[in-house]
Amino acid sequence: MYWFEKIDYEAAKELASEELRLGRRHTPDETMNKAKKGGLLLTRQQLESTQAYDRHERILEWADDQGLLHARNDKWLEVRTWSNDIRGITTLFGWGCYWMAWSFVASGWLDVIFLYSTGHRADGTVLVRTTALVALLNAIGFTVFAAGFTWAMQRYFFRYELLTQRWIRLRFNRETQKVYLLRPKYAGGLMVFDWSDTDPSLSKSADANAVLMHWPVLIWGSETELGKVGAMQFIGRRTSFKTVGDWMAFWEYIRRYMEEGPDAVPKPKTVIGYRPSIKEAWLSVTQWHPAFQQEGFIGKISDGLSLLIFPLLVLIFIGNFLGQCLTWQARFPEEIESAADAS
Repeated sequence: MYWFEKIDYEAAKELASEELRLGRRHTPDETMNKAKKGGLLLTRQQLESTQAYDRHERILEWADDQGLLHARNDKWLEVRTWSNDIRGITTLFGWGCYWMAWSFVASGWLDVIFLYSTGHRADGTVLVRTTALVALLNAIGFTVFAAGFTWAMQRYFFRYELLTQRWIRLRFNRETQKVYLLRPKYAGGLMVFDWSDTDPSLSKSADANAVLMHWPVLIWGSETELGKVGAMQFIGRRTSFKTVGDWMAFWEYIRRYMEEGPDAVPKPKTVIGYRPSIKEAWLSVTQWHPAFQQEGFIGKISDGLSLLIFPLLVLIFIGNFLGQCLTWQARFPEEIESAADAS
């Protein structure tokens, strides 16, 4: 779940450190040369076409929350991020590994109990008493191995998925004009940005009717303040936005709320909340990438694939919901919770 969050955070820190070493931002020529070294050829015209909309600019005549609000009131709103989408399969795999490891431990100690009390194993096999010592040593060995395995896997892998923060919290506070991003500590922890530093990563050359082939992202950091640790955050579910226009309408919803007030945007279609959600679990594992959510031949391929792997989708859905139940929702510090009231 949070592997990508950690990677994004580390990459943003590296970018900020590089610009800090330079003592300035990259020039257009340096940006083009850097892209060329990475195998991407950019012309000056292409570079200029990536110019983003001004964050104060109205880019659409309508706004849509896309059903992605965790909560909203007159002072702040919180929006859903994408990280929960892969929770199902990792939950099943992680807890399956733990179950296998500790089942050996349980079996070993059960044999020890039966051998020392009745002279035979739990399955009824009769063994001499000296074998009970071997069984005891085996049980101790299994326990040490399982404990070490559990620690290592939780420390270096499953902590990004199991028994961790349920959802990333991304709050926009119109009273303080701040954006609060709360991720696990190893993925950046708590970050606070000015609303004026928020970049929706939308270029003016974007076609609103085009299929959105990537995850929408908000960017903060060294673009606006040299040496500042940067960050980025993917927004919505994997397939919340079928077209670029969907993403533009959602950004417009956030922008109008922050700059024009809650009366400038329609009431939410739905509010996700913070508790485990069966609906969210189902949507996360049954929606395909926007490129497949089209009519015609591609749409039929998507439907066919869904039917083909439907049993697997159900299994992952169960894992996703269990993963939500076995995690907790992180809380902002009290000073942030009361920030609007104090302003």
